[in-house]
Amino acid sequence: IYLMLFQDFKNSAHYYRTLILILMFTSPLLAHAAEPPVMLLAETSPFTLKSPASMHGGEATIFVESLLEHADQNYQLSHQPWKRAYLNAQTKPNALIYPIARASSREDQFHWVGQLIPVTYYLFRVSDKNHIKVDSLDDAKNWKVGVVNEHIHHEYLKSQGFNNLQSVNSNYQNIKKALLGRIDLFPMSDGGMMQLCSRDELDCSSFKPVLKLHAVAKGLYLAASRNTDPSIIHQLKDSYQVLVNNGQHEKILRQRLLRIEAFNQRWATEFETLNAN
Repeated sequence: IYLMLFQDFKNSAHYYRTLILILMFTSPLLAHAAEPPVMLLAETSPFTLKSPASMHGGEATIFVESLLEHADQNYQLSHQPWKRAYLNAQTKPNALIYPIARASSREDQFHWVGQLIPVTYYLFRVSDKNHIKVDSLDDAKNWKVGVVNEHIHHEYLKSQGFNNLQSVNSNYQNIKKALLGRIDLFPMSDGGMMQLCSRDELDCSSFKPVLKLHAVAKGLYLAASRNTDPSIIHQLKDSYQVLVNNGQHEKILRQRLLRIEAFNQRWATEFETLNAN
């Protein structure tokens, strides 16, 4: 009997030693898995989603996911209408949003992780609507202007006293409304215009930039809510710099940058006038 009890004790001691060793090695992994994931927020656009038909686009998402993986961050991606994503990014802890235009009006609302691409915004009209003449912001106030709800251009035009704004949830909706004559003008970025034309088989020659919005933005960024864990911000910024230095940033976002070049070439004549204003 004593021999059997001693053997049970030895087996029990071995079991508990083994259990302790397992817990020592797995506890950090379990703790990491138990952490709530970073909330990754983006609107649905050609820059954030690949086209099912061509499998082009989605460059911003590809880069941001590469960044999060390099930073060893658990995350959950959610595509939302911009206004909802923007509100969540302002109020939720550990929330990231992209691509978001950086501007002085937003500077203190977020932690700015890193720039995705440079950006320039313009007011566009349908090319054959020659009666729509716009040489200044004040001129634009005389026309119906379509905006995307709470985009940076919406915030900017409101701050400039526009009261003729019609808001929608996407740039594509504004393009369609302009073609149908429901709005006269709409703001859009250089790369965004070219990507929509390419992805949705729109004829870019149907549109014409009429006014450059100089004061709107400093680039499209990945940003984090103000109440994001500082250690996450630090890891993300470090990983961003690594991806810039090793060429992954340029490689992944090259197609979008090429579209900006194509935009400048397509409307070179108009830009001679716009840049002079």
